[in-house]
This record gives sequence, C-alpha cells and structure tokens, in this order.
Amino acid sequence: MFAVVISFAGTRLVACAGPAWPSDEERRFLDAYRTSVTAGASEEQFAHADKLYVEALQVLSETYVEQIDRVAFVDNSIAMLGDLETDDTSPIGVVGAVLDDSLHDLDPHSAYMTDDMFRRLQESTEGSFAGVGIVIALDDEKRIRIVSPIDDTPAARAGLRPDDRITHIDGYQMVGEPISEAVRRMRGRVGDPVTLTIQRVEDSFDVTVKRARIEVPSVTASIIDQDIGYIRVSRFDATTLDQTQEYLQELEDRIASPRGIIVDLRRNPGGLLDSAADIADQFLTEGLIVATEGRGERKLRSYEADRSDFFEKVPMAILLDRGSASGAELMAAALRENGRGIIIGERSFGKGSMQRIMPLTSGGGLKITTGYYTTPENHIVQGHGVIPDIEITLADAEEFEREIDLEHALPSRRRDPRQSLATLEATSCEQDIEIERLGKSSRENLEENLADGEGEKPLRDSVLECAVGYFDKGPLANYRNQMEPLLRAGL
Repeated sequence: MFAVVISFAGTRLVACAGPAWPSDEERRFLDAYRTSVTAGASEEQFAHADKLYVEALQVLSETYVEQIDRVAFVDNSIAMLGDLETDDTSPIGVVGAVLDDSLHDLDPHSAYMTDDMFRRLQESTEGSFAGVGIVIALDDEKRIRIVSPIDDTPAARAGLRPDDRITHIDGYQMVGEPISEAVRRMRGRVGDPVTLTIQRVEDSFDVTVKRARIEVPSVTASIIDQDIGYIRVSRFDATTLDQTQEYLQELEDRIASPRGIIVDLRRNPGGLLDSAADIADQFLTEGLIVATEGRGERKLRSYEADRSDFFEKVPMAILLDRGSASGAELMAAALRENGRGIIIGERSFGKGSMQRIMPLTSGGGLKITTGYYTTPENHIVQGHGVIPDIEITLADAEEFEREIDLEHALPSRRRDPRQSLATLEATSCEQDIEIERLGKSSRENLEENLADGEGEKPLRDSVLECAVGYFDKGPLANYRNQMEPLLRAGL
C-alpha cells in the first residue's frame, strides 16, 4: 500500500556493508541483463550496476522478514527482463527497475529506492514537502490509487477521496507507471497547477489543484459540547509528538471536568513507528505499547509506556476506519489492550508489517519488510486489521481494498479473536453537536469548507456524533456500562 512514501510505520535507517563477490546464481542475472541495456554502456557503468544487484540480494538474504530463495529470486529477475517497463535503459536503470519489480513480488511494501526517492522520503517524514497532499499506492491493475488525502491540503480541499484512481496527470497516462513517476509529476513549484484525471467508480473527471508547500500539522483538536476533548492525529512524523502534547495540555487547561476524550485516527495511513508509540504513551502510565519481531518470530524491540498520563481516568473513544493503517492500528490496539479506551468505527486496513530503509554503498537503497509489529496481547494486525468494539456502518460506503487484498500481501498471522460488541448504522447516531476548534489551521479549514459550499453547513460526521453519544444519552451510551468495567479489568 504505502509504496510511496508519505509514511509507513516501522521505518529504520540502516547502513549496509559492501557486497561479496557474485555467486554463481547472481552471475546468471549479471550476464542476462546486459542484452537489455542500451548499446554503448561503459564497463564502469556495468560494474556499478552489478554491484547494486549483488549488494541488494545480500541485504535481502540477511534481513528480509522471510528466508529468501536466492535461486528463485534470480530466476524471477531474469524473467522480468522480457517485460521490463523503463525509459532508462542504462545498466543502473535496468537493474534498478528489475530490483523494484522483484521486491514488489515479495510484498507490496518492499521497493528499490533511488537517491531522489530517499530525498522525498526524508521530506515526508520531516512533515514538509511540496505537492498536492495525498498518499498513493498501486492497485492490482497498476493504477495509481489514492489511499488518503492529507488534511487541509489542495487535494483534500478539492474533494479527492480514498480509493479514487488517478488515471492521468496533466494528460499523461499513468496506468502502468511506477509510484515514483506519479510523485515526480505531482511535485513542482508552489502555486503551479496540476490537473489530475480521477476515476471514481464509473465516473471520470478532471480536478485541477495548485501545488503548495505541504507543511500541514499532523494534529488538530477541538472541544465538543464544552466538556469532551477531541484530538485528531492524521499521520505520525517527526513533529507529531510536540503537536500532540501542546494540544492535550491546552485541552486539559480548557476543560475543567472532562466527560470524555475522543482520539480520532481515521484516514491515518501510519508514519514513523517511534512517533506512533510516543503518541500512545501520552495516555498511558505503564504497560507494553508495541513490540516488533523478525524472521522466525525473533523479538527485535519493545516500547514500554513511561510518560505522563493525559486525561487520566477520563473515558476514551478511539475512532478507526478502513483508511487507518500501520501506526494508527498499533496505537489503537495499544490503548484498548491496556484498558485505556474503546474503539468505534470500521475495521482498519490491516498493515502489520514494518519496513527498514537500507542505503546501499552502490547508490540508492532498499525499503524492505523486516518484521511485524505485535500488540500488547501478542496479536498481529497483518491482514486482519483492528476490529472495533462498536462497529459503525456507513450507508454510502464503497468497496475498498485492504492490505490482504493487495497483490503479494504477506499472509495473516495471530489474529485478535475479539468481535464487535454491536453494529449500528451511522445515521442512527446523528445529533447536533457543538464544536469549538482549536488552532488557526482548523479555523481556516472550516472557513474554506463553508466557502466552497456557498454558505451551506459542512457534511455531518455521523461517526463522530456516534462517539459523542457514547459519553451522553446517545445510542452508544447503552454500551458504556458494559464496556467500562471490562476496560478497568483489562479485558
């Protein structure tokens, strides 16, 4: 899913040692790919590309989450040469394209990264980049799929939705093109327009947006009905913890007797693993938050709660939906399994794997899956997602691909046996709520939404209204007396 880019949980930067001499099986590929290279390539170029392939296969053999069949990997690489789709037929271009396709055949999140892609990744995890503000992935038909628009960006304001397909960028056909090409075409100078052709179910239409410096806060907050705190975390990057702490402190200062706290992780595609664990830690004084395990279920690392506890003993509801993935899933599971809150919404995306970014001495690098993250109760969300305690169904919900539907997705493991306690239609929860938004960006976003709708009220958030009803006399309040004792007992 997050082959781009914008964020993915479990990222680590690891330097790699130089490769050994090519093995016999590696030599078969090194001999074979030369016929796919443009005539006139120098021996120096071939040597550089040879080193890239051998080093990459060495790194995979040592660190990939499953044992690599080296012979099969080389056979697959050779087979790909006949159908290679790349404009760069230099030695490094051919080898890089083969590696990228071969890694995608292992799982949808592993990829070869050029130096330029490394730079873009660094921008995204620092919380700032220039573009339109969307998380994208390739679907099974090699179409560019919007995973999620980022809050308060040109893409979000233009009404782009999760699961929209981008078929053209400025008229250029994108079907079959790699993620990196889509990113390159959408990036540009601030203020310059870019036209995206969108396929939404059976409809196709153009949307023109102006590129902007994407320095969007990853956290927003509100006070609901004067005594319920609300905080939304849209992704986990290097700045998310500071923003979260500032908003939580402001909410505690402003609400004298809080009736509840809502943590909204809907459409959160993930982010840095450390950041996700740190945000969960803001609500926990003790207990395991998340652990990671590698090949053969070997434990790699664990994150324990040790920070201050905001909104201590205040009932909590965590909102998830089908677009909540990776770090958002582990945070929700950590809060529930430590008895801190209940989960309301939809089953989440189901990405339970972690990736490492491994620079290569031959240039570029690998983003490869090296393990899984496990919840405090030792469950793995890979393929399953996180099941809400109270499921809210949307009347207009469309079909949506989750992790397990992706081509070459890693199999499901150690499922949490929980089932939803109840399922409600979202419209059954609708009620008028009073929202006081904190922070300048949220006020501007509200004003723009009102302006775009020519003064009409924004579409109501029925799921949020359901969660508010959990704390008062709404339809979900019937379940509060059942749920809270279970949480206090750690069940």
